[in-house]
Amino acid sequence: NGLHLIADLYRCRCNADLLVDRATLETVCVDECSNAGLTPLGSNFYQFTDDAGEPAGVTGTVVLAESHLAIHTWPETGDVTLDVY
Repeated sequence: NGLHLIADLYRCRCNADLLVDRATLETVCVDECSNAGLTPLGSNFYQFTDDAGEPAGVTGTVVLAESHLAIHTWPETGDVTLDVY
């Protein structure tokens, strides 16, 4: 009963903060959902760290009145998975 988009993105050449900074990625995801006419109800994003304690990948969700957005990043390879329903 809706459009379900799933993307596996490889070797992304975006701003590095989008792949490693939880707050930046969360803001972009929530804002872009709103800009697309969707209704964010809440979000939860988690910052992973590497063995040295430095920021690594991010995983997050935005709960939408219409459904959800889920995103996962792997900055070491520039990969992103994205699921929007």
